[in-house]
Amino acid sequence: MKSLIQITKIKAVILYIMQSFPDGVDYIKLFKILYFAQQDHLVKYGKVIVDESFRAVKHGPVPTYTYKALQIAEGKPLEGDFKDFLLGIEVRDKKVYASMSPDMDYISGANKKCLEDAIEKYKDADPYDLSDMSHDSAWKEANRRMLDDPQKNFITIIDIARAGKASETMVDYIREKQLVKNALSC
Repeated sequence: MKSLIQITKIKAVILYIMQSFPDGVDYIKLFKILYFAQQDHLVKYGKVIVDESFRAVKHGPVPTYTYKALQIAEGKPLEGDFKDFLLGIEVRDKKVYASMSPDMDYISGANKKCLEDAIEKYKDADPYDLSDMSHDSAWKEANRRMLDDPQKNFITIIDIARAGKASETMVDYIREKQLVKNALSC
């Protein structure tokens, strides 16, 4: 379960991306910009932008919390309280629209740099081209694991970092941070 701070940060990042799309953006493009920004941030800083799990699905990595919230905004009968998250976010015809600005207190300079780079690089790309681009080694590894168990479609942050060509030193750093996080959460 996500904490209020994690949820608020995810929302701030989604709204930050949405600022570049005043006429709305489809799910695929939104999700891929978030994924590639997250990957870039892992490669450069060894940290995620948002504490969001990505799943491997047909059109590439999908952020699970955000996707569920947007499905609820569409009117799908799913469980969960996403009212606060969805305040200022609307979904019409599989396009996402924002009517509020992000809370910049939750976006660091490094976050902003990676988000801006991803937005600039991918904002004019065809969503299905982005989907194909996101079928990287991390996505393929999750799909391989799914052959054994369909619930193993989560993409690990180490796999995301490796797909982005992180150095082994950075991968070791990320692994160590994950081990400490896991030990502290017991």
